[in-house]
Amino acid sequence: MIAYGSLPSLLFTILRSGCLWRLLFLPHLSRSFVPSAVINTPTHVAYPPSTPSDNRQPFTGQTRSLFRLNLSTISSETHGDVNNNEDEVFIQETTESTTSSSFISSCPFSKTYPRYRIDLTTSRRKKGHTNSESFFFKLSSPFRALQSSLQNAHLEQQLLKKYSNDTSTNNVEVVIQPEMDGITAFAYLWEQAATMITDSKDGTLDPIIIALPDASPLLVRNFVEIVEWMYNLPKESSTTHDHQQRITPLRATVVEMKNLDVPAVHLERTFPPDQGMTKEFQKREGDANIVNRRTRKWVQRILVEQGICPFTKSDRMSGQGLADLGVPVGSIAYHASFQSNPIGLFAETWRAIHQMIKAGPSGRSGVSSILLASPVFDDDFDFWAGPIFAMLEASVVAAQAESEIGVVCFHPRYATPDGKSWPGFGHMHSVPRLEKWYNEYKETAAKTAKTITLSDLTSEQIAAGGAWQRRTPHATINVLRAKQLEMAESRRESAKMYTENIEKLVGAHGIGNEKLGRDLNAERQLR
Repeated sequence: MIAYGSLPSLLFTILRSGCLWRLLFLPHLSRSFVPSAVINTPTHVAYPPSTPSDNRQPFTGQTRSLFRLNLSTISSETHGDVNNNEDEVFIQETTESTTSSSFISSCPFSKTYPRYRIDLTTSRRKKGHTNSESFFFKLSSPFRALQSSLQNAHLEQQLLKKYSNDTSTNNVEVVIQPEMDGITAFAYLWEQAATMITDSKDGTLDPIIIALPDASPLLVRNFVEIVEWMYNLPKESSTTHDHQQRITPLRATVVEMKNLDVPAVHLERTFPPDQGMTKEFQKREGDANIVNRRTRKWVQRILVEQGICPFTKSDRMSGQGLADLGVPVGSIAYHASFQSNPIGLFAETWRAIHQMIKAGPSGRSGVSSILLASPVFDDDFDFWAGPIFAMLEASVVAAQAESEIGVVCFHPRYATPDGKSWPGFGHMHSVPRLEKWYNEYKETAAKTAKTITLSDLTSEQIAAGGAWQRRTPHATINVLRAKQLEMAESRRESAKMYTENIEKLVGAHGIGNEKLGRDLNAERQLR
């Protein structure tokens, strides 16, 4: 199902990607979609409709996990069924102040979102080598493997020579990874970044240079821009990082050398890794099953039993009801992350995305969507919905994955945008939009003598109806397939669906805030 934006935003995205032909095949994109395995949600296929004066497009939206990734395996993840491990380490009890049903029910149901801007370079450049003669030779050479090895050795020598005069470090590690681009390349970059800030290497701060010969130069540059934006983020942006001078210790720069036509990034840690965070992850790794069980219980209660998502009929699978449009039913992949640093969270998120794309949407191992919960951020909604999702959305664009995936924001304290600011894609529609739909549908129902009876809801109640659709047991990232979203968008009636969802949740005969709060609190306490 696809992420939709305004027409100007769509045109910008099409032009940015160089795929003008898409305009002939894509319908007009509204600003939201219905997820597969999740609810109605706006996403980030396009940029905000603002035009900068240079080639750096302001990306607006709203970011955390630390450990070395292995792209061939999945850890802390559940497909469909939860793996019950009798030896698992249990999560510590959450404090009463943050989990009581009265507290959850009294959290503000709407808010003005600050606008976060990540300036991503948008000019497209050809990837890889541009010399046509050398490219032809590369294709026709019978010694391709040997040639590649020699080229990599020469590249490594060039890079080492460039940094050999740097007396601030004793060693510079050079890593060359060919045949990587897009999601695979982006997942690898976050993996290496996470490794740098978790591995102590005896306390040394040696940098690493990562060269990706087959990747887009723009992908590497955008990755650097996101890491640097994160590095310069004020510490007060997050309440969980008061022990550090900065949110992340990592600096990134694009390696630029004369006659070097290979995208490369220089990563350097500015202070030693936080060993406490590494130990915390190792201690809590066994808690993934508990967290996944909580998320799955929420899917069953809200999406399935209340029918909030019309295309999710069980807590194991989603995409039902779209077979005639060519959308297969696939499993919901449940993941849990306990990282407290955005770099580590991104590493785990992109590993999950890489695995989803690799598995495909159908078949025995097919994955329709991802729900990745991160309990570390349960008490930091502003940071989660602000900087974290700004970086996540920018990352999707940087990986050139807009046509493949969309990301959506969930949190136990989620608040519906009040319409006074633009929170970024991946968020619930604004209160004014929901209120407009609700009143229009109510008026239409009265004129056509439909059996549905709608309540007289205030703006605050409508905001609550929007917020409860996004209040999960833990801070959660939902990743959806763009193609499935496109098909779902063509099948649903937004005004009708959102109105009925709000009525079910907070209408006169609906569930009500108190019970919704108690149910969510019960899910947060599941063991």
